[in-house]
Amino acid sequence: MLAAAAGAQPAHDTPAALAEAAKARAVAGDDLKDPLFLCEPHGGGVVRQALEMGSKQWLEPARLFDNLYYVGNGFVGVFVLKTSEGLVLFDASQSEAEARDHIVPGLQKLGLDPATIRYVIVTHGHYDHFGGAAWLQKTYGARIALSAADWQLLEKTPADAIERSGTELPRRDIVITDGQQLILGDTKIALYVTPGHTPGVVSAIVPVLAQGKRYNLSLLGSTAFPASIEPTEKVGGLKAYDASVLRFAKISRAASAQGILNTHVFADGTRGRIEALSATPDEPNPFLKGSRFVGRYYQILHHCLLAAQLRPQADNVWLPK
Repeated sequence: MLAAAAGAQPAHDTPAALAEAAKARAVAGDDLKDPLFLCEPHGGGVVRQALEMGSKQWLEPARLFDNLYYVGNGFVGVFVLKTSEGLVLFDASQSEAEARDHIVPGLQKLGLDPATIRYVIVTHGHYDHFGGAAWLQKTYGARIALSAADWQLLEKTPADAIERSGTELPRRDIVITDGQQLILGDTKIALYVTPGHTPGVVSAIVPVLAQGKRYNLSLLGSTAFPASIEPTEKVGGLKAYDASVLRFAKISRAASAQGILNTHVFADGTRGRIEALSATPDEPNPFLKGSRFVGRYYQILHHCLLAAQLRPQADNVWLPK
């Protein structure tokens, strides 16, 4: 539905951009269509549609692996990694109210104790990812982690800007560096700074367990493309985003990543996989798609990013006037 909505927008694209979008569609086949909206002019408008509709659709808290859970809505949510020494959260929902009234009850419903939240890894400095971080920090003593560039972005953003939307900021705690390993108990998470959507997006190789067997998943911290090719104070830019995608694809391949994650669950098919897991729990885990699937996903993003660079930058603005 979302991809169809993107395609329904007026599209006056350049031949070169259309050629890259065609390459992305060929790679996507029938099983990786969800991210194709990113190839469209003004494709970020799909993100706005998902924000307006998906934010109201709270999903049933779900156990995805022996040690990985999802609590959130159809727009954005929180992945929760359970370790022998406590919980690591990827993102913090959109607001204190969401963290208090949805994330914490969701954890409890899954049999997880919110008092054991040790770290919150914020993928980037927009309110829909750090919104509940300050409350989690104050309430449970969770340590909040962002990259240096996105700590700066977060702290310099005016309170009334759309990227912050009046949200209380967490206290600066952990500064994530590229290639850093976060170790908690029996679990090691590899973190990478991958500029794109913002200047200091953080992506991760997430270790998961299925029936006692360990796998790696590739979590990309970016979603919607910025309009500009070059970096600004607010974005990493399309060129840097593409470099990050190609680099993180190699990192994911080296880690033998078997699946993908994005806290914007509408953007890469994560929501469908959550729902499939719930509907057919005895079937093979739908998140374990294989390393070739992971590589195809990043190739789709690469071609869509090339398309975005081959059209006028005004045509990449999320919502045209």
